[in-house]
Amino acid sequence: MSAPVIDLRAVTFTYPGSNAGVFDIDLSINSSELVAIIGPSGCGKSTLLRLIAGFLSPSRGAIQIGGEDVLGIPPRKRNLGIVFQNYALFPHMTALENAAYPLKVRGVSSSMRRERARETLELVGLGTVLDRVPAGLSGGQQQRVALARALVFRPRALLLDEPLSALDAALRVEMRDEIRRIQREFNIATLHITHDQQEALSMADRVAVMRQGQIDQIAPPRELYEHPKTREVAAFVGEANLWPATVISSTEIETPIGKIVTDRQTLAIGARVTAMVRPEKIELGASSDGSNTFEGELRRDRFLGSTRRFDMAIAGGEIMGETDASDAIASVHIPRQCVHLLPGGNEEHVENKGDMK
Repeated sequence: MSAPVIDLRAVTFTYPGSNAGVFDIDLSINSSELVAIIGPSGCGKSTLLRLIAGFLSPSRGAIQIGGEDVLGIPPRKRNLGIVFQNYALFPHMTALENAAYPLKVRGVSSSMRRERARETLELVGLGTVLDRVPAGLSGGQQQRVALARALVFRPRALLLDEPLSALDAALRVEMRDEIRRIQREFNIATLHITHDQQEALSMADRVAVMRQGQIDQIAPPRELYEHPKTREVAAFVGEANLWPATVISSTEIETPIGKIVTDRQTLAIGARVTAMVRPEKIELGASSDGSNTFEGELRRDRFLGSTRRFDMAIAGGEIMGETDASDAIASVHIPRQCVHLLPGGNEEHVENKGDMK
């Protein structure tokens, strides 16, 4: 296997006079791979991007780009394409001139840079607006110009820092697919920083969850969602029922809502764990054998368009479910294969702690 295009080993950086920063970060991004980083505000995701770009210097660790140690190399010489949240287009320049600018500062001839800029703008779907200034472009078009400018000089990797946050909801969804298409078209290693989990899960080959300056877990989107390694990741990514539980047999746990039957597991009797069940896995009605069936008081029932979210108070806890059925809800059941056990218990019931925006 070829070496990663971006490779970080034990990278640490702390802002002067504070405890904020990133600590012992190991991260690699392969050629053609898109890795998204999510996490709460202040977790260090943008700091990590700035370290890779060269705007900050780590106090410890190694950063390699294309197999080259880049510590001490200034940003302009790292050959990285960067797109920021505000795009930073020159307002007096046309789309073609904006896209060509990185080639101009690199001393490329006028004819060559115009040809390359035109070709890149066509690849991002802007071949018909070459002569428009940014004020004459839509938000999505401005974002594509920024992408073209970041790609026109054929960088070794692409860094995206919240590039969709300034767009309205419908355009963000459209641009997710467009960025992914462009990234594949250029076959370029990409780091994508975002606060939007749906954006990360829908676009990335792998998603990293950061918390307090460290990466808690990095995995393909489906694995991260369905098999988080810690209670903290489960609580942050999406929405989840999280119940403190005690193992009472190889196929049973005791929780605040009662006994739950699980798939066979090898945890010690008496072990404290957290049981995770995603709300969309909760099924209406009783199970065929009566196991994992619960009745309770329906406390909240919210219509969300294509789905319906409900909360049912049961014994000493609560079940949060999601369904597309319009039936009355008298009982629910939890398929045993949908119960995921996480290390460590907690005395408090936790509902949704995600950041799905």
